[in-house]
Amino acid sequence: MKRLSTFFISLTIAMMVLSTVGNALADDSVVLDPVKITESVPVTETLAEPKKVVVVTEQPVQPVSLTEALDKEFFVEFQKSGEYSSEPYIRGRGTKGVPVYLEGMRLNSGHSDSTNLFNLIDVETVEVYRGPSGATLGMGAMSGAVVVKFSDPEFADSAAFVTSGFFKAKTSMFSTSGYSAALGGRAYNDRFNIAVSGGLSDYDDYEDGEGDDVEHSQYETSNYNVSMAVKITDDSHVYVRYMKDKADSEDPFSRYQNNGVWFYTDRPNDDGETLFIGYKDAELGGLQNVHLQLFGSDLHYDMDMKKEASIPEVRELFRDSETRGGKLSAQKELGNHLLSFSGKYTKMEVTNGVRMFNGATQSWSDWVSAFGITDGEISSTMVNVADDMVYGKAFFNVAAGYEFVRRKVHSNVNSTALSGLVPSELLDQVQQKDTDERDHLLSVSATAGYEFCSAFVPYVKLSNASRTPYFNESYGNNPNNGSMVPNQDLDNESVWGVDVGFDGRIGGLYYTSALYYQGYTDYIELVQTGYQTTAGLPIKRYVNLDDATVYGAEALLGYDFGADLFVEAAYLYTYGKNEIDDQPLAYIAPQKLTLTIGQQRKTGLSWFIEEVMVDEQDRISTVNGEVKTPGYAITNLAVSYAFADIGWMTAPVVAFELNNVLDRDYRQHLDKVSATSWYLPDEAGINGVLSVQVGF
Repeated sequence: MKRLSTFFISLTIAMMVLSTVGNALADDSVVLDPVKITESVPVTETLAEPKKVVVVTEQPVQPVSLTEALDKEFFVEFQKSGEYSSEPYIRGRGTKGVPVYLEGMRLNSGHSDSTNLFNLIDVETVEVYRGPSGATLGMGAMSGAVVVKFSDPEFADSAAFVTSGFFKAKTSMFSTSGYSAALGGRAYNDRFNIAVSGGLSDYDDYEDGEGDDVEHSQYETSNYNVSMAVKITDDSHVYVRYMKDKADSEDPFSRYQNNGVWFYTDRPNDDGETLFIGYKDAELGGLQNVHLQLFGSDLHYDMDMKKEASIPEVRELFRDSETRGGKLSAQKELGNHLLSFSGKYTKMEVTNGVRMFNGATQSWSDWVSAFGITDGEISSTMVNVADDMVYGKAFFNVAAGYEFVRRKVHSNVNSTALSGLVPSELLDQVQQKDTDERDHLLSVSATAGYEFCSAFVPYVKLSNASRTPYFNESYGNNPNNGSMVPNQDLDNESVWGVDVGFDGRIGGLYYTSALYYQGYTDYIELVQTGYQTTAGLPIKRYVNLDDATVYGAEALLGYDFGADLFVEAAYLYTYGKNEIDDQPLAYIAPQKLTLTIGQQRKTGLSWFIEEVMVDEQDRISTVNGEVKTPGYAITNLAVSYAFADIGWMTAPVVAFELNNVLDRDYRQHLDKVSATSWYLPDEAGINGVLSVQVGF
């Protein structure tokens, strides 16, 4: 993979040289408050996407990971394949229906590796979409999406440099043990803005509610960011941003036993380099909010198999990906219309390698391509248009998107090895066949609503989305025992969704709600083929389900008593069904009710007490390794104090939270389990987090 760091250094030097020939004018400073708490934006202020919620944070100390940032959003769950590796889950879908974007760049468009690798140290907002969002974001946004937006640079009024910075740290105690810390600084004047930040974390294995250690749940991370912006005019600037992220983690959910020996997955070196180059202009040629961005990312993921023995080595597997692309977007106001345009090109290339450890010779075999694919690439060219309209108290949004997608894959399916394991009836479908496909994907979205009064704002939304299969869905197989065979003829998955919502506020009472229905065609699901290997093992493969549905309800009701005191109740219900076989879809979250009372202040004492009640889930898909989970209720509380400025310290905050106060032993339903369900670790018992944040 090409190294982005060298290019970043060269580009930064070039920007500094070019900026000396310009006449930059002063601009008003825009200061990002490091601790900012917002409610959902009223629907009449977010006409393009009524169910798009802008999340800064509800936590007193600003989060440094995506999991922390979305932890308090009641409609977002998390699907874990390790204590560190945790992905957003919205309306019945995880990574295969809820893509994650850094600005205009989608992460892992061809495979479902961790997106929690990337730090949020210099992030201003996280936008969360609910429902099919193909017309806005493109392929893969089947039931929602998450878009991370970075902070805009700050410029001063004179040539004299102004400096500022921050420090934040967290330490865990009781059932959890570890820490995280981040430090950053910036210097800026009327022309330049230079920022540097970094962070690290180190967490040990946690204990569950019974006091038992959860093996292989430890992880550690490190990251740093460097950015530079040059002001061109009062309304425009160019910028470059470089990010370096690393993680070392293990997967407790993969642990299984074979012949008395425990095996597990180790991820010792997840590594990412990311580069953004852009130009922003508030007004250009009659257009508003013009943004041109080029991006690139080099990612490396390890997925090693180890055993709990004196010689732990078994297998090493890696996956490398390289993403390059760019996006151009702009808006135009015309009377009651706000027109939006965007165009984007992205290309991701994937390679991999695997080698085995020979216990007899104490040596590694040569690297070879993993069985499945030798390499693959997926490219996308996309155009999106949208129109927001306001007529009195009526508001409308229509959007459309066209995307040309090309997938090229060199197959490495070991049909010879599988021929001795798989029945002849399946062998005709097990072939080493390359892929070179071109797809034309069309997406539309239409929203209509009316503000009868502030207490009653109903709306309805109709939208769709599509996605191509992930590489592992088409090519995943197990040549060692034949328990899984590939399906290289998978069709694209598509969905149509309908939202009916009601939002409003009257006095101190406020509410937001949505009823939704999503109908899928060619839903991609892992199923039993009905065949067995020669050793009697059931054979699985990914297939297209002709008809599948996901529907549910989301509701939040709150009351503001004044003096920043509030009480809220949030309810979440999701139901998924394979209509053809009248079976439940895999990994559908159980219904959940969250009750919160608290007081949130910008300065002074803030606190909250939260009760989370989760129902049992016995509608499961056993072929996916899913198991039933009982219901549970946990109590969380938090207290923080935000000080006024103290000497050189700006807005210092001290916070303490206590989770699972009653030390309940419970398991979240969406947690991944190993193929044999040998090991089902529970969540952490009572655990505390002490945090501090200081600006300077």
